[in-house]
Amino acid sequence: MSIPGGPAPWDEEVVRSPEWLTAVLGESWPGAVVTGTTVTQRLQTVATKVRFQVEYAQAVDGAPAALCAKGYFNPAVRGRGTRVEADFYRQWASTLPVRTPPCVHAAVDEETNHALVLMEDLVEAGATFLDPLVGYDAEQATGTLDQLAALHAATWEDKGELTAAFPPRLASLARVLAPEQLQTQLDDGRVPAVPDDVRRADRLLAAMGRLAGISDQPRCLVHGDLHTGNVYELADGSPGLIDWQVAQHGVWALDVGYHLAAVLDPDERARSERDLLDHYLGRLAAHGVTPPARDDAWWAYRAHLPYGFYLWAITRAVDRPIVEHLTARLGLAVAQHGSLDLLGV
Repeated sequence: MSIPGGPAPWDEEVVRSPEWLTAVLGESWPGAVVTGTTVTQRLQTVATKVRFQVEYAQAVDGAPAALCAKGYFNPAVRGRGTRVEADFYRQWASTLPVRTPPCVHAAVDEETNHALVLMEDLVEAGATFLDPLVGYDAEQATGTLDQLAALHAATWEDKGELTAAFPPRLASLARVLAPEQLQTQLDDGRVPAVPDDVRRADRLLAAMGRLAGISDQPRCLVHGDLHTGNVYELADGSPGLIDWQVAQHGVWALDVGYHLAAVLDPDERARSERDLLDHYLGRLAAHGVTPPARDDAWWAYRAHLPYGFYLWAITRAVDRPIVEHLTARLGLAVAQHGSLDLLGV
């Protein structure tokens, strides 16, 4: 079916127009005719997320009353987004045992390469999207580790179409900033409590190179960016995962190390991380996967912590308090576990 304005318009006004929405929603809800929309929230980082209510000419059973569109609508960031998340939602999300927002439409305009995802608005349905600055405890972490274990087990040692769709990204991520610019950001005050020998661009880049070359740990599809701000909770407390822009084929510990170091207070992490790692390994086994040996898993967990530290060291287009909060937590975890020494850099 032809969609007026294309499958993934740059223009937010087109995405919220009755004509475009009627064409898109009509594919799943025949007879749904949109007459208007009302914006309830707009969040702008690199991508823009727009929540809006939808009005119809007449009620159609099941048609969503509220939606959330995610795209690169700001002209200043055009060309900076990737198609990874849209590809995840349109081709894979429904096939994997992980909780994500119900996707109404996901597409990539092959001419402009603009990616767009249109999801049901879970806030309207009673879900809560968590704040990266708000506390997260060990019990909550078991819930997100359950989701990660289910995702990882379903794609454990996959070397097929899924791996081709989401290739490893450590090497390309390591080229985002020149070493001098990375060092400038590490020294810009975002990690004052992290020791000088950890706050070094040369060591961090060398660590990314070592991690990219690890070949003796199981690989799977990893989310790649699971801090608290990329978690939502349903009314019953069940967690779901959002923002799949960094999904990639990688070692399981990229997710587990990043997640626990990012979401837990450092003291809470130090008290509970061994037990939480054991919980994750147990959930892998429950899903039919032979997990890494406990000592090997503990090494991999500690060795992969620089990944998250690096991601937040290169981050600019996020509110400064969030950048400082997450870079500091992840950098402190790297320092406390001697992760750079473990990697020999």
